Amino acid sequence: MGSIDRQSKENFVNLVHSVVIRDEFEATHALLKLMEYDEEPDTRLLSRDLADLMGEHLYQPLKQLRMEKLLHQILDLISTHRLRMPPDLFLMMKALATVEGVGLSLDPDFQMVDHATPFIRRVRMEQFHPKRVAQDIKKSGSELVRLMQEIPGELRGLLKQMRRGKVKIEFEHRGLEPMLITHDKISNRIAFSIIIGALIIGSALIVLSKTPPFMFGISIIGIVGFVVAGLMGMWLLIAILRRGKL
Repeated sequence: MGSIDRQSKENFVNLVHSVVIRDEFEATHALLKLMEYDEEPDTRLLSRDLADLMGEHLYQPLKQLRMEKLLHQILDLISTHRLRMPPDLFLMMKALATVEGVGLSLDPDFQMVDHATPFIRRVRMEQFHPKRVAQDIKKSGSELVRLMQEIPGELRGLLKQMRRGKVKIEFEHRGLEPMLITHDKISNRIAFSIIIGALIIGSALIVLSKTPPFMFGISIIGIVGFVVAGLMGMWLLIAILRRGKL
């Protein structure tokens, strides 16, 4: 921790370049290359939020730019879209916030984005230098050859697992949540109705069998059963009318 690899540096340069030329679409894709995430976020919403953030902070004099506030808003943006910032990149952002005071003391009217433009252009030109392009092609070719060499072994291992019956397939069916919720409600109401019916029948049998103790010649246990069944019936009726849960 404490240093950034070449690919991350180039992605960060591409992000800054997109900010300089005010290209929210490219800035969004550059940001996604820097971040970590489980599911790709909605790029349209991310681009809109990023454009708002860029317009609020990055095109103004340094005396009006507050890096600490900007860092917090960037972290909020990342969290909102379920992205994760690598630790090394976070440390670099913290370093930028630390040097804010130095910049304010030297030149409050310093335009950070304008002065960064020549540097960004030089770095991007280095990315497309013939020697660098040749190195990237060589690296990609080596990775392709390595992949082709690994494919037969991977397929052989997969076939062995299939023959042994050890291959597991995970199946996820989406869109069933509303149906499951409705099923749960129906099941609860049916069970509730059965309990009410059992209470009514049981209370009636107790009253007919004249089980003591009595009140006005009627079994108290039977009366309690009828009252409980009535209350539960009212509860069930209200739940059905409101289409809510029991």
